[in-house]
Amino acid sequence: MKNILEIYYGIYREDGEEKAEATLTRIFNLPLIIVDSLKDDIFKEAGRLKATYKISLADSIALAEAKIRKAQLLTADHHEFDPLDRKKEAKFYWIR
Repeated sequence: MKNILEIYYGIYREDGEEKAEATLTRIFNLPLIIVDSLKDDIFKEAGRLKATYKISLADSIALAEAKIRKAQLLTADHHEFDPLDRKKEAKFYWIR
């Protein structure tokens, strides 16, 4: 799981609107589950993760979704998630 907003704004910032829009289109055509609302269990788990590990709000939400859904979190963010990986908080799929 990855926050689509983070992907979009990162590409927009580095490569412009056209590239960001093209990437967003490609993402929406992948076989992914797009989550656009927070259920209570996700909300509470994200709050626990943010308070416990001092990670970003976006990362805490993505991680909570992955944990509750028993999915892997797709990430390259070792800085944020290595401590959580060592504690087996979730399953990670490292892309770098």
